[in-house]
Amino acid sequence: MLRNLNIEAFYPYPPQRVWQILTNRQALAAWLMENDFEPRLGHKFRFVHSTLPGLGENIDCEVIELDEPKRLAFTWQDSMMCQPSIVIWTLKPVDGGTKLQLEHKGLRHKVETLPATALHQSRNLSQPWQGKFMYESSTVTQTLAPSDRNTIFPSIPSGKYETLDSLILSSFLNGGWEYKLNEKLPKILVPN
Repeated sequence: MLRNLNIEAFYPYPPQRVWQILTNRQALAAWLMENDFEPRLGHKFRFVHSTLPGLGENIDCEVIELDEPKRLAFTWQDSMMCQPSIVIWTLKPVDGGTKLQLEHKGLRHKVETLPATALHQSRNLSQPWQGKFMYESSTVTQTLAPSDRNTIFPSIPSGKYETLDSLILSSFLNGGWEYKLNEKLPKILVPN
């Protein structure tokens, strides 16, 4: 589950300079992640999140709002997320520089209900709930006894299940954004 995250940072540079760091593909790669971003409404792009050399996970995004140099919003969805979240950047000129606000929001619990019939069709591995990371919700209503002892999943309770968050998303929400905004981005803002 995504809690709404709001972070503010101050940079001693004009909004146009901060905007360049948010919308330039090479600058984004230097402080955030490799990408194919373009500052164009409707542009679909990807961030590549690498934790180890040679291993990367794509974060699919789409620019949904663009108001240079004031506001940028895009969707954010990696392979572990059931639906996209939204990242919103707001830049405000203040005395001596720019106040940057980051808001990451929009994802709510998605509850999957496992009907009893889905469990009896377990030989067909195309069920929508299979292959997802889930944990049992407190609203589980019953447990089915297997009717066929040769099934792949011998006993799975029916009821409601909630999908777990993405590890990438969790890392950004639990300190990753703060680190990027307070440690990485300021180094890119400094003129060469």
